[in-house]
Amino acid sequence: MKFEIGFQRGGALTMTTLAEAPKTAAALRSEVPVATSVLQARWSGREFALPVAFKDKPPRENQSIRANIGDVIYFQEWSDGYDRTGFENIGIFYGPEIVREWRGDAPVNVFGRIDPAQYDLLRQIGDRVWRQGSESVTVRLIED
Repeated sequence: MKFEIGFQRGGALTMTTLAEAPKTAAALRSEVPVATSVLQARWSGREFALPVAFKDKPPRENQSIRANIGDVIYFQEWSDGYDRTGFENIGIFYGPEIVREWRGDAPVNVFGRIDPAQYDLLRQIGDRVWRQGSESVTVRLIED
């Protein structure tokens, strides 16, 4: 599947889902279009986050605590490892990082990748969100 992530202040990124995380991709597919805000995720460094609230939470799959530029991840407070506060998001990395949150390293589902031809735009959007703050974002399906 391919999704487009469009940003209020300009730019749109194309994300292709990974075969190793089909249930996470399907969970996003069942929610689109998604309208939310993008936030800087400074716990993990060069990551921005899209808060979501999926009706059907995907299970752990293709998990890692390491992310590279262009990786798209899904995180929730997994019931077997966290006290739940309701935190759930899609994260997009614009640099290599160890994935963390306020309780330490955070295992996440790596379920998509941004088109490498868009890495310069990805870095620009990441820096913009870091420096200028939140903006509206829309996620839509462009190829099933």
